[in-house]
Amino acid sequence: MAKAAGAFCVLLILTALCCQSLAQRAPAVPDKCCFNFHTKRIKMDNIAACYATSPQCPHRAVIFRVKNGKEICTPADRMWVKRYQQRFQVSSYSIPS
Repeated sequence: MAKAAGAFCVLLILTALCCQSLAQRAPAVPDKCCFNFHTKRIKMDNIAACYATSPQCPHRAVIFRVKNGKEICTPADRMWVKRYQQRFQVSSYSIPS
């Protein structure tokens, strides 16, 4: 009986180590990506913050957080989006808390 319990413990440890090594190799998943975009210009006075989505997202986007707390996805290549983003001087990888 002791041999069976020992073998079970070894098997359990090996399984845990295997799962952890597989999890470490898994690609990082971005927190937020945009798939639907607001294309109309947002009033600058209404914006509280902005940040770019992760480069791992399928579409380049900038997310604007408006004063009521709502987050709005916009295409990163729009001129007005670039100007607004420069005004906030946000790093392309920083995400506000």
